[in-house]
Amino acid sequence: MNVLTWNQVAISDETEELVIASTAPSTVETYRRAMDQLERWLDGRSLSDNLLASYITGLYQDGKSPATISKIVAAVKWTANHHCTGAKNYIFEITERTLAGIRRKGRDRGRGQVDGMTWADVERVCTRVQAESTVTGWRDSALIRLMSDCLLRIGEVVAVNVEDIDGGLTIHSSKTDLAATGTPGVTLYIGPPTREVISRYCEAGRITNGALFRRVRRGGHITADRLTVDGVRKIIKRRACQAGLEGNISGHSLRVGSAVSLAQAGASVVNMQVAGRWKSPQMPAHYARAELAEQGAIARFKYGK
Repeated sequence: MNVLTWNQVAISDETEELVIASTAPSTVETYRRAMDQLERWLDGRSLSDNLLASYITGLYQDGKSPATISKIVAAVKWTANHHCTGAKNYIFEITERTLAGIRRKGRDRGRGQVDGMTWADVERVCTRVQAESTVTGWRDSALIRLMSDCLLRIGEVVAVNVEDIDGGLTIHSSKTDLAATGTPGVTLYIGPPTREVISRYCEAGRITNGALFRRVRRGGHITADRLTVDGVRKIIKRRACQAGLEGNISGHSLRVGSAVSLAQAGASVVNMQVAGRWKSPQMPAHYARAELAEQGAIARFKYGK
């Protein structure tokens, strides 16, 4: 297991196998996935108590349940105990207090509490944003539209380069796609309005290669710095608020909203699973449960809907 940048203990393969065998395989796999996601978020930074607290705060703001967040903290501790020298007794004081607050404030929160931004919501938000006719407006509209069209996770959209867009969007390094399909990437469809807005943004920002979504300084001066996960999350929340959208809007809202819109359009759970690259149909079915109920046997055959 690749474990951040703590000092690692060199142990034999046989010993590591026995250590891992002490924990249920399903738990080990859950911890592996959690650590992979954390490493992507850290982007080369060394893990610290403060950074871990910031990470779980962002997850809470994105609507994750206390139970889900608790598993992530448990994964870090398990990894430290089993793989890192000098980290076994590492004190996560800020993280523990943050987690306690999450458990207290979010005790009634379950999965799926994030409100989705449907296709209609996206059009409403982006029409308003594009009316600004600024490089920031074109960037934010392009970002929101692309996430909606491709059901992108925040970590995926910040990694997009200009070279990845050629008619569709090619994602090269999604570990979810690799696990699900055995291939190192996938090409996703981009709608004509989204392609047009991306073109307008690149033209306004004079972006020809490298990072697509970048920081913009005051005065509309675009930089070479790639937007961060936190930056994208703030853009989505701010733009949704400006357009008058209510509810718990987060960086995950565009994936949820597209799943809902697909169900409203008559897509099957399998269609939604493929579009969003979920490993199983459970999550899209959960997000679109109300819309899917409208298409159920009782609705169709008893009430003729």
